[in-house]
Amino acid sequence: MEVVRRSDMPIAPITFQAQHRSIQISIPQTSPSLYEQVYSSILEAICGGILRPGDRLNQDELAARLNVSRQPVTQALTVLRSQDFVQDSGRRGLLVAPIRRAFFESLYELRESLDPMAAKLAARHSDKLSRERADALMERGHAALRDGRIAELTSADMSFHMWIYESAGNPLLLETLRLYWNHLRRAMVTVLEPSTVRDRVWDEHARILDAVLSGDQQEAERLSLLHIQQAAQRVVGNLPST
Repeated sequence: MEVVRRSDMPIAPITFQAQHRSIQISIPQTSPSLYEQVYSSILEAICGGILRPGDRLNQDELAARLNVSRQPVTQALTVLRSQDFVQDSGRRGLLVAPIRRAFFESLYELRESLDPMAAKLAARHSDKLSRERADALMERGHAALRDGRIAELTSADMSFHMWIYESAGNPLLLETLRLYWNHLRRAMVTVLEPSTVRDRVWDEHARILDAVLSGDQQEAERLSLLHIQQAAQRVVGNLPST
C-alpha cells in the first residue's frame, strides 16, 4: 500500500469580464489529490484482500505506512465508511466491514438486469470498438491466471466488465456499477483463493467478447446473463449465510 506524492501542476488563470467586472478563475489541477491517492490505496488494499474483513484500521499506523499526515487518512476512511467498506466498532474504532451474503445476493440480482443490457449495447457498437484493447484486457487476465495473483485477477475481471459498460455507450452504467464492482472484488477474493474455476471465468469472458466484437447482440446478451448467473452461484453460493 503506497501513496506516490505528486508535485502540484502549474495552474493557468483565466480572466473574463462579467457585469463590468474583471473576474479571474483558475483551472483546477487534474492530477489526483493526496486524499484521492490515500483513498485509492486503502480501497485497493481492502478489495485486494490485504486488509481483510474484521481487520482494525488504525489511522496513525495507516498514515505512517503511507507516509502522509493523518488528515487525508481520516478523509479517506470517512468516505469508505459511507460506502460500507469500513464500519465503526465501538472502542475498537474502525474495522474493515464484513462480507454480507444478503448484500451480494441483491447485487447479483441487479447485475442480471444491467450486464446483459450492457453486452447487447456494446455489440450494437461493435464497429467502434478496439480489438487491440479488448485483447489486452484478456491478456491481463490470463497473465494473472498464470501467476496466481488473486488481487490482480479480480482487478482484471473488473476492468473487463468496465470495458463492456463503457462500450455500451451509456455513462450511467459505468458510474452505477463501478462502486459495486469494488465490493464484488472483496467477495471474489474470498471465493477465488481456494477455487479451481478461475480458467472457466475467463473462458466465459472470451465468448462474451467474441459475441460483442462480432456484433451479435442477442448472443452477447445471452452469454452475459449466463455468466452472471454462474458467477452468482460461484460467489454468493460460497459466502457464509450470516
